[in-house]
Amino acid sequence: MQPIRLALVGYGKIAQDQHVPAIQANPAFQLVAVATQGQPCAGVENFKSLGELLENGPQVDAIAFCTPPQGRYALVQQALAAGKHVLVEKPPCATLGEAQALVDQVREQGVSGLFAWHSRYAPGIEAARDWLAGRALQGVKIEWKEDVRKWHPGQAWIWQPGGLGVFDPGINALSIVTHLLALPLFVEAAELRVPSNCQSPIAASIKMSDAHRLDVRAEFDFDHGHDELWSIEIRCTEGTLRLDNGGALLRIDGVRQEVSHEGEYAAVYRHFQQLIADKASDLDLQPLRLVADSFFVGSRTLVEPFYD
Repeated sequence: MQPIRLALVGYGKIAQDQHVPAIQANPAFQLVAVATQGQPCAGVENFKSLGELLENGPQVDAIAFCTPPQGRYALVQQALAAGKHVLVEKPPCATLGEAQALVDQVREQGVSGLFAWHSRYAPGIEAARDWLAGRALQGVKIEWKEDVRKWHPGQAWIWQPGGLGVFDPGINALSIVTHLLALPLFVEAAELRVPSNCQSPIAASIKMSDAHRLDVRAEFDFDHGHDELWSIEIRCTEGTLRLDNGGALLRIDGVRQEVSHEGEYAAVYRHFQQLIADKASDLDLQPLRLVADSFFVGSRTLVEPFYD
């Protein structure tokens, strides 16, 4: 079978560390071109813009977008107008309205689209989802804490409007929880702690619930000065499920469970491959909606300036 000819737009750290290895390991895809204003990708044709790639580059069937969310909407629009399947890194756009417009355009163009909430593909997620099915939920506690200087060094766009700040990693936790729980979540209250020299929060506390008044609490911290803490604990009448290391480890009542051995991005591209084959799309907006609602109802507290 002819491989899916794929192009990458954006060739920063996430594209280099995650996307390219996953693409190269999947025989269903062939990476044929990269559009980047930074360092070139070895072994393929490189272009300075998506427009140049589409006009002068090799034929491509699908395009994966790894650019910052600000300005991404217009790029994905351009790819869809050219009839390409699209994979869009999280968060899909800088605003909920832009993301919804892309959902509509994917449908109108009749192509496949994937908003790639990569944390949903962590090794323990599907086993956790299976265990939770049909159980009586009592509460959810999320702790998502890391050091921005380690994971996003020098990336000033994170602190600008649309950059999301602590919600850039926090949205990963929200993507997992919304995948695990059967009912939609709603933000009841949020406290956003914003450095005095930034536009986006460095920490946040969020209270959420569903239609059955399930108590869901999240603590996000982007200035966590020691080992990362990426955990989700879900209490049920039948026991307690805990995911650690961003979903890589699963314990039920303290007992470690068998999980998948497939990496997140390998699973992302396998899913994208299947969507294209099925002429289907997966464009969930729940995690982005929860972030938008947190900004909408959240109180803001100024904290000390942030310096990278």
